[in-house]
Amino acid sequence: MAVIFLLILTAAVSGWFVQRSGESWDFGGICSRWYDGGGGCRADTALTLTALLVLLPFTSGMLVGVTTFSRDFEQGPENLDLRESTGLVRWYFLRVLVAFVPITLAMTVLGLVLGWTHTLGRGQATDEATSFSLMEFPNFQTTGIAVGAYAFLAMSTGSAAALLIRNTVVSMVTTLLVFFIVPVALSAMVREHYTAPDIDVQPIDGLARAAEYAPSPYRNLDSRWVIGAGFADTDGNMIDADYTMCWGSDNSDRQQQALEVDNCLREQGIDHYAVVYHPQSRYWHFQFIETAVMLLCSGLMMALALVGAHGLRRQPAENRMSEMPKSV
Repeated sequence: MAVIFLLILTAAVSGWFVQRSGESWDFGGICSRWYDGGGGCRADTALTLTALLVLLPFTSGMLVGVTTFSRDFEQGPENLDLRESTGLVRWYFLRVLVAFVPITLAMTVLGLVLGWTHTLGRGQATDEATSFSLMEFPNFQTTGIAVGAYAFLAMSTGSAAALLIRNTVVSMVTTLLVFFIVPVALSAMVREHYTAPDIDVQPIDGLARAAEYAPSPYRNLDSRWVIGAGFADTDGNMIDADYTMCWGSDNSDRQQQALEVDNCLREQGIDHYAVVYHPQSRYWHFQFIETAVMLLCSGLMMALALVGAHGLRRQPAENRMSEMPKSV
C-alpha cells in the first residue's frame, strides 16, 4: 500500500507541474539528463515511470494474492485446524475484504490521477498532429477505473493459484503467466470490438499516400483511437493497392499526375481511403465495459479458489500433515 500511495503522490505532484507549465505529456517521455533546464521533462519522466509501474499489477497478485493464502498450508496444520472452525466462504471473503479491497481502491485512485494528468494541456495545439489517445496501449491500462479491476483480478488469480496448486513459488509463476495473457488478449483482440467503430471516409489521394513521408492516419488532432486504415471499395472492404500499375507517367504536372494515380487505383476497385477508429468520447464507456469483464473474470477466479479451499479442508489430517514442510 505504501508503494501505491507513493505513486499517487508522485503522479499528483508531477501533474501539478504539467498543469502549471500549460503543456502536455506523452507516455515514453524520459529526460536524457536530469538538468534539462526548464524542468518539464522531469515531470514527464516521473509520470512515465509511474505508468510503467502501474503496468505491473500482477505483482500484487503474486505478492498479496498468493501469500495471503499460501501461508495457511506452509506454516503448519494449526492454521488449517483454526480455519475449520469457521465458514469456508466467510474465511475466504474476510481475507479478500481485508487484503484485496484496500489495494484495489488505492490502484483505482492511482488510475484516476494518471488519467487526469493525461488530459492536461490537450487540445491547445492546432498545428501539430499527435498520436495521443487514452484508448491506446498503455494509456488505457494505466488510467481510469480499469486499473483497480486489473489489480483485483491479479490478486484473485493469485488466491486461486495458491489454493489449487498449494505451492507458493509455482503459484506465483502461474499467476504471472496467466496475467500476461489477459491484458494482451484484451488489448490486441477484444477491446476494439466492444462497440462498432466509426469510419472516416477520405479521398483516395494515392500519390500523397505513396510518398516517402506520407501522412499517417494514426496521427490526429482529436485523440481518436485508430484501429485500421487503408483503401476500400464502395462496400467498405479493404483493398491492397498495386502501385506498380500506376507508375510510368512522365507528366511533370503534379496535379495531373495525382489524378492519373487516383484513376489507376479506381480501376483496381478502390473507391476511397477509410480510417477505422473509436473516438476519445468512448473512453469511459470502454472503461466500464473492461472493468465489468475483469470483475467477471475475478468472480471465476474466486470460485476456483473456493473449490481449492474446499478440497484442502476435506483432505485427511494425516495427508495434510505430510504436505507441511518438515521442521529441522
